[in-house]
Amino acid sequence: MALTKSDVPELLLPGLKTEFELAYRSEVEDSLAEKLATVINTTLPSQTYAWLGAAPPMREFVDERRPSGLASNSVTIDDKVFESTIAVDRRAIEDDQLDLIRLRVRDLASRVSAHRHQLVVDALNAGDSATAYDGASFFDTSHPNPAGSAISNTTTDALSATSLADAITAMMTFPDDTGTPLGIVPDTLLVGPKQMWNAIELVESSVVVYKATAATGTSPTDYINAFKNRLQVVVSPYIDGTYDDNWYLLDSKRPIKAVILQQREDVPVEFSALEAESGSESAWMRDRFHYGVRARYNTGYGLWQAAYAGVVA
Repeated sequence: MALTKSDVPELLLPGLKTEFELAYRSEVEDSLAEKLATVINTTLPSQTYAWLGAAPPMREFVDERRPSGLASNSVTIDDKVFESTIAVDRRAIEDDQLDLIRLRVRDLASRVSAHRHQLVVDALNAGDSATAYDGASFFDTSHPNPAGSAISNTTTDALSATSLADAITAMMTFPDDTGTPLGIVPDTLLVGPKQMWNAIELVESSVVVYKATAATGTSPTDYINAFKNRLQVVVSPYIDGTYDDNWYLLDSKRPIKAVILQQREDVPVEFSALEAESGSESAWMRDRFHYGVRARYNTGYGLWQAAYAGVVA
């Protein structure tokens, strides 16, 4: 029996699901969220992380093991449900505008990936008021230090060669909960569009030029840029508004990073449709079909030692 136009929506859905899954897989592979955050899969709606900062350093085995219990402080992340839905006029399907529909479905996949990235950056932007696992603010000037005076992982200084060098030095000396240096090596400078060119000039230029001034009377001098090949500049559009001058120095290679992106392993990102003529009120009343994506995930804080913030007023 020949196909009619009314058959098309039902036959289109499997192909659109495949289109979405391929596009989403490609987006995740190149996603900044996966680079900036530790991705943890869970089957629980609320997950408590009591092990942050609790791993003890190695010691010589001379008598017996000395196990370290879970930290007294913990972080709990509750997942949230997110969705994005597009409406497609029935006429677009009847007029064979399927390529345009596929483009919109691929854009849905891009939106999911971008939203995960946004949540990770939003967590960093809110870090000076949110609580870390040690009870202090995530970005704070007084993190407890078992080896001595309090530790700061934040500054109000604008991004410059001096503030960046100070931040790198500070991060490399950050201790764990026993006072032993964690071995933090920052590798990522995260900025917004406003600070993009300043960050690129600081980090990626091969040569720095010392400019002559009337005060010194010296000639311009070239010297090798010490930051070259040490840091990667990452630009996020979500460092904007009141945060547009902020900058974040991150160690993105550690197993536990500054931000945790928690996602449901048993509830994968789902693409579905409300389109069947016999069951869709929208198709009947408004001559439209709906395609949408649903996902459950959220962000929380990992190791404060893996991040340093320039919170510029």
